[in-house]
Amino acid sequence: MLTIRMNEAAATALQPLAATGLPTLSGTLDQDLQNLLASGVTDNEGALIFTAHTDRWPAAPASASDAVATMGWQDLTGYECNYNSFHLEDYAPVQVTIRDDGQPQIRTGDQVVLLRLGMVVADAVLGLVRALPQPPAVRCIILANDTNGTFRFHRIRPGEDWIDLADLERYPSEMTVVVDSQP
Repeated sequence: MLTIRMNEAAATALQPLAATGLPTLSGTLDQDLQNLLASGVTDNEGALIFTAHTDRWPAAPASASDAVATMGWQDLTGYECNYNSFHLEDYAPVQVTIRDDGQPQIRTGDQVVLLRLGMVVADAVLGLVRALPQPPAVRCIILANDTNGTFRFHRIRPGEDWIDLADLERYPSEMTVVVDSQP
């Protein structure tokens, strides 16, 4: 079962998609993004991470439980969200300008492109997870604002949350989309 939730900012920006579910993008995905997705997902002590991210932080322990303890993450959900997080603007045809104060700036229209790309990535990730022998429940989180867009995913676990699902409006400066897949 697929559930898509979004805050008002994302719902307004993506309104034409509301009835159709996860979008597709015309053209092809960036080659590096294709490679990331083609690498698949790996289970590390009950935590799912992109296989390509296995050696992402060489100083971090290889064991998920050791990484949680060493890196200061509260739980496996925090581990997954950190290891699986990446900036969508690195893979999208959007313009990122640098303001005088050194901060990046992304136009609203390009933020919508980032949300759409994130939803395409979510669809691909859910496909990878569904192909596992025992697919777990998974949550993909897509955020876009005027400085960046991020994608992350994690296994859904009782008592562990990365985002406040009860109040997505508490993130007023971000367009927020949450995609859950239950086996």
